[in-house]
Amino acid sequence: MIQLNVDFTLLNKFFGIPIKRIFQYANKDIEEIMKLEAAQGNQKAADYKKILSDPDKILEIFKLANVENKLIILQNMSESDLDELLPYLTSEQLAKGLNFFTEEKLLEFSSKLPIEELCAMIFEKFSLLDVLSLMNEDSMDAFIMEPDVERKYAQNYFESLDIKTLEKIMMYSFGPDFEGKNRDEYLEHLENLDFKNYKRFLLSMERENKINLINGITSQEPDLVYLLEPTDLIAPMELLMKEDKVKLMSTLDAEFLVPMIQELPLDLTQIVLTQIDPRDFSEILARDFQDVLSSVVLFSNMAA
Repeated sequence: MIQLNVDFTLLNKFFGIPIKRIFQYANKDIEEIMKLEAAQGNQKAADYKKILSDPDKILEIFKLANVENKLIILQNMSESDLDELLPYLTSEQLAKGLNFFTEEKLLEFSSKLPIEELCAMIFEKFSLLDVLSLMNEDSMDAFIMEPDVERKYAQNYFESLDIKTLEKIMMYSFGPDFEGKNRDEYLEHLENLDFKNYKRFLLSMERENKINLINGITSQEPDLVYLLEPTDLIAPMELLMKEDKVKLMSTLDAEFLVPMIQELPLDLTQIVLTQIDPRDFSEILARDFQDVLSSVVLFSNMAA
């Protein structure tokens, strides 16, 4: 049997149980105690469930500021009960529970996030160039070939380049005959390429130029980053220490962290939930969990 660290004088105060009689109820649960008291004419004991519907009294009687007390109550709850409580934790509190997972599992969780949330999290710490620098060329080419990556974005990017950079790109893809031409000649040549040859030109660019091209395209239309593969987006995250991975994931909204914590074993979920605000906990217990309070054993190991 489990013992709560309670203040027995409060049981006297709220339930009218004489102190000398409290110690006669060793190893009995609250339901039994209140029935015995009610049989002796103790009206407060007869109405004890009304008292357990008062958040202030619950907070005081069960000393919910005590983490061990919260844990004992949580241990009397079902898995579905615990799931109901998780949304009351902040993102930061929920993220602390991620420390129970392996780094591989954290990356798996991250890769399964909705793409908008994944991007928001990754770009909280990293730049797109950080992501692109770790991408392989097959991934870059796949992005370039996406139908939503319209030709106009690439053309606008080339128009923004200085003449030396543009010349280098054109000579690499089209040969030495393109040395020394002016900007208009370079841009006109690109504009006159048919769709197939234009895409072929983009794919033929050197890796560094592809990185800059994709960065330039997405600067015009930021939503295009959602076309990147999750495995590419989380690549920079793999370089972080575990504590930094957890810190980064704490920037997610709680609604995305709750399903992660729900994958923990029950005992670890209970530990995570000990962070719940005592006031919030008392109000939830009063509203939804009076039966749990009634089932918690208050007195044990007290026999003389």
